[in-house]
Amino acid sequence: MNSVANQALQKLLRRAENASGREGAVRNVALRFSGESMPAYASIETHAEKETCHGDLQLAEREGAITIEWDRRAGERNQVQRIRLADRDLLACFLGVVPRWDAVSRAADLFAPREAEYPVLARVLKLWRSGAKVRSTGPEDAGAWGDAVSVVSHCRLQVAADVPVRRLSARLTGDSKRIEQLSALIDVLIQGDVAAPARDPEDVFNEIGLVKFPPTLLIAGAIQVAIDKRNIAVDSAYLGFPPSAITGFTCSPAVAELLTVENLTTFHEMVARRHGAPSAILLYTGGMPSPSWKRVYRLLLLSLPHEARVFHWGDIDAGGFRIADHLADCVDDAGRRLELHGMSPEALGLDTVTARRPLTDVEVSVIERICVRRGWEAACHWVAKYKVAVEQESLQAAWPGR
Repeated sequence: MNSVANQALQKLLRRAENASGREGAVRNVALRFSGESMPAYASIETHAEKETCHGDLQLAEREGAITIEWDRRAGERNQVQRIRLADRDLLACFLGVVPRWDAVSRAADLFAPREAEYPVLARVLKLWRSGAKVRSTGPEDAGAWGDAVSVVSHCRLQVAADVPVRRLSARLTGDSKRIEQLSALIDVLIQGDVAAPARDPEDVFNEIGLVKFPPTLLIAGAIQVAIDKRNIAVDSAYLGFPPSAITGFTCSPAVAELLTVENLTTFHEMVARRHGAPSAILLYTGGMPSPSWKRVYRLLLLSLPHEARVFHWGDIDAGGFRIADHLADCVDDAGRRLELHGMSPEALGLDTVTARRPLTDVEVSVIERICVRRGWEAACHWVAKYKVAVEQESLQAAWPGR
């Protein structure tokens, strides 16, 4: 097909796709052959090339896909003024392409059995109909979304067990690395929001218990850890345990607080300062805690003295507050309340902090929504006031209240 004719018909098809994606939109889909909208046509130099272009357009017209309006001032069929859509399906067929409305329809059929469980899929379809991408995917990628749904559903059935990501990938998809390519889609399904900030794949997989290798739970404090019918006392530094092996804890009656920290650097700095907090237990989350980690965390919460307070310290960004939100669910289940530490640092001199960046409006909205639900007023006000993300490692390590 002549390249100019093909370009014109492709443009007309895209306009038809855009019109079909707007609910209730009824308009005459057309393309004017002006220098602005079709410069390639205006630039045709030879009569022979123009005749070839006209011939291909007339073929599309004879197929019933379009109608051609000729510029009568230029003589009999010497100049196209505009083309109009006559039948969108015939136009797509003439071009040999799958139109967006058909691709979205097929995706909708694939999603239909799972939309009740994953309502965000309806929003994905709506965006595709409008021509927008979701995490760089279009309706032609519906199969990848189906794979992502299968992964999340499988992991949710495992409750508190961790699953090796590549073993599961090979079993579900026949490709040991396929799941790692789906992290962005799995992230949307977990968060239930196409506009939510994208997260690091490791945090996404941790949340549903997908691991490359078994995690290690790092803990410090006046506590004994029950493993294989033995109680192991944690020394003045810290110890690491596989979460799956832990069956319980015995806390010293003197324990007054439990602090979880998101990042490993901060964990080691806090361990070095334990002499200033002998009544504290310190626990490393490893970013977003996995289901197996949260099982152990619940056991630890149940072992605390009744008066002990529970704190969390993480990054001041959407990911950090999502981690805190997950921990708060566990703390609520134990009949306690999670308090934030270091996540609304009023004394912080922002000019001295290099590890910071502006928060997007979407991130601020996510953080405020979490804080309002959890009653974290100080953090909510701090984020609304400064609108910056601050990495935990850029702040001075300090225990709550000290």
